[in-house]
Amino acid sequence: MLQSILGGWRWRSGLRSMWFIALPALLLWAVLRFAPLEPLASRTHPAGTVVVDASGEPLQRDRRDGLRIPVALERVAPQAVAATIAAEDQRYCWHPGVDPLAVLRALVRRRDGPSGASTITQQLARRVYLRESEAPTVVRKLHEIWIALELERRASKEGILSAYLNDVYYGRNAYGIEAAAWTYFGVSAAELDLAQAAMLAGLPQRPADLDPVEHPAAARERQTYVLDQMVAAGSASRAAADAARSEELALRTDIGESAAPHFAQFALDELSVVRPDLAGRSGLTIETTLDAGTTREAERIAAAHLQRLAPHDAHDAAVVVLDPRSGAVLAMVGGVHFGETATGEVNLALAARQPGSALKPFLYAAALNRGYTAASELLDVPTTFQTPTGQYAPFNADSKFRGPVSLRTALASSLNVPAVRTLDEIGVSAFLDETERVGLQSLRGSERQGLALALGGGEVRLLDLTSAYGALAASGLHQAPYSVVRVRDAASNVLYEHQPREAHRAMSPEHAFILADVLSDPVARQAGFGQTRAFDTAARSGVKTGTTSGGRDVWAVGFNPARVVGVWVGNADSTPMREVSSVSGAAPIWRAVMDLTSAGEAATWPAPPEGLVEITVCAPTGLRPGLDCPEPTAEWFVRGTEPADVEGLHARAGGVVPRDLPREARAGSADAAVAPARLDERDGNRVHIVQPAQGAVMFIAPELGSQEMLVQARVPAAATHVEFRIDGVGVGMAEAGRAQLVVPLTVGPHELWVGAYLPGGLEFARVTYQVVKR
Repeated sequence: MLQSILGGWRWRSGLRSMWFIALPALLLWAVLRFAPLEPLASRTHPAGTVVVDASGEPLQRDRRDGLRIPVALERVAPQAVAATIAAEDQRYCWHPGVDPLAVLRALVRRRDGPSGASTITQQLARRVYLRESEAPTVVRKLHEIWIALELERRASKEGILSAYLNDVYYGRNAYGIEAAAWTYFGVSAAELDLAQAAMLAGLPQRPADLDPVEHPAAARERQTYVLDQMVAAGSASRAAADAARSEELALRTDIGESAAPHFAQFALDELSVVRPDLAGRSGLTIETTLDAGTTREAERIAAAHLQRLAPHDAHDAAVVVLDPRSGAVLAMVGGVHFGETATGEVNLALAARQPGSALKPFLYAAALNRGYTAASELLDVPTTFQTPTGQYAPFNADSKFRGPVSLRTALASSLNVPAVRTLDEIGVSAFLDETERVGLQSLRGSERQGLALALGGGEVRLLDLTSAYGALAASGLHQAPYSVVRVRDAASNVLYEHQPREAHRAMSPEHAFILADVLSDPVARQAGFGQTRAFDTAARSGVKTGTTSGGRDVWAVGFNPARVVGVWVGNADSTPMREVSSVSGAAPIWRAVMDLTSAGEAATWPAPPEGLVEITVCAPTGLRPGLDCPEPTAEWFVRGTEPADVEGLHARAGGVVPRDLPREARAGSADAAVAPARLDERDGNRVHIVQPAQGAVMFIAPELGSQEMLVQARVPAAATHVEFRIDGVGVGMAEAGRAQLVVPLTVGPHELWVGAYLPGGLEFARVTYQVVKR
């Protein structure tokens, strides 16, 4: 009986014990099962706003909460996803949030030290929901397990993995795999190769101890572990893993530096205009048009050239590169002293400065609208103008006057007097109307500058001036510059996207082509610049320079159909430079950046519009050549504006062709006599040898390292190519638009033959010259 009593007591006692255990467990299950769990998206740590370039490279970031760049899972390299799973949770795709096998393994090995049993889902639960939890370890672990199970029930595996990859800490203040990829390797998460992916996947375990720069051996060991796990899981072959293990990783060390800080602020300012509701908002990724690599190289080029200019008191420079077809800002160097000097943070690409002669293309665009042609005869003679403020007598940079010149020569050689005379003829308002059409709004209101506007009397920003030249590159269509392409929030939702705008017609395609042709004409440039090669680029380019009086600003702005590059050199505080011209100061930077940014681009020079015709005129009269015209020249005209009259100002007398100059041009002009062209080659021929002149004598100069001369010709634009022969032997070929060649000098008499291959046949010209020893 006692036994039965005891037995019943034991049974009831056991039952009560079970209730003591089961009831709390049941209550805990009910609470956890039905307790609210905030959505994962609302719990992720907010990212600081980051500005990125066109490839995703961070340009400027808010580092208060670390660098975070949200990225969608589909924009992460597959090997990076596989490496993360292999390193952290091999059975991620199969377990419900908790891995029983990993838990069992951890219990068995607990005496040997800690063995990670937390799944990716558990790690995410701990980071996102329990970051500030102070509960006891057991309670916190149970809570973590429950959250992991709930996350798996409510979210997809892809969603959980995406959240993890955007939140996990990789060291170096980088949160998320996109930030880590840029921080360690300078690439996006989509571009990670197997070696890089395995290295990053191993870091979250102990980021500081496994930093590949500070602890390369430990990092390599961890990378090897990840690669072996990937091989075991079948996500990488043994051969690929071995190759990745032996790969030399190029690690970034400039993690604290901001790329393109002037541009980043420019983009933020633009966003505040196009979407003021987003300005100042945190957690944004601002995708921009910039090519950070090109910008860094442009800054390096500018800084290197400034070192050479330092003895001349030139210490600052700015560079802008645009795509003329869209207006996208591809590179912006606002200065080379950011963070180094008191004025280093001033964006000199946005500073208003006097442009000098860089405005002349738009002056002559206004003239073309009023009946001028590229062949129009202009006078480069001493001239005094009566203005409201007194007499104004402009002069050229070399203090020389050239008498009658064509508009082509006046623009390409940047002659000041013809420009001022043209402005006086067409009027300041006509000029300002033209500048406004190409986006130079800042000049409106500069009427008080009067005729000095022709020489850059107003003020413009480098960005706006570069954009204005984009109209010349894009057949007369102007696109305003822009920098912000897209804005995303922390969940990668697009909040703003730039919509392509219809280009504004700033000038006719015919006038744009003529001006571009003039600005890319090295022969027309010789009167003002000589035979300088400062503007010679790999692909044909148009270019114009500007220099302000007082030596405070020098400019070079040029273009091809794919790129527009603008350069300013001076000092941020406007102190004068010494003996620095646009050719020596700005042109070398422009040329280097132009070649850099045009490499690989489709920069083929455009074909002439159908509304143009090319005919031969007698320069500089602009009329059809008479029998004794010494300089027959091919020129482009808008159909209907070509001359019908034949010039009669030249007459042969004793082997020389004197010209009956206009009365105003007779005094002080060097154009009193011109050597005649060879009559047997001129008649009916459009090929003209510019250099050497007929009968020229060249001297060998022993003190020079190379004995060469530049041979130049002017040929019809329709020519497919140009051939050069010396003494009947071919010495080279050239394009029609760049009919020039550098040839060696050899002692003796020689004949130069230049042939232009045209759709209708071959046209050629000959001259003889002699080379003698000095």
